[in-house]
This record gives sequence, structure tokens and C-alpha cells, in this order.
Amino acid sequence: MQDLLQRDLGSSLLSIAVILGWLGLFFVFLRILTIAIKRVLESIFKKP
Repeated sequence: MQDLLQRDLGSSLLSIAVILGWLGLFFVFLRILTIAIKRVLESIFKKP
């Protein structure tokens, strides 16, 4: 019983870590995308 509980806790912690990792990657990708869009828009609308 103890082994089953520990394995279940480990798998749930692993699932939480994987979900947090994917969320982190998503936010990093979103940040890079917004910076790229901002630079493109600045270069388009920059006054000569």
C-alpha cells in the first residue's frame, strides 16, 4: 500500500512538472513572438 501511494505521488508530481514545463515553454514562445511582432511593427511604422 505504501509503495502504491508513493508511486502515485511520484507520477502526479511528474505530471505537474510536465504541465508546468509546457506552460513555461508556451509563455517563453509567446514572449518571443510578441517581441518579434513589436520589432516588425516598429520597423514598418518608423518615420524616416
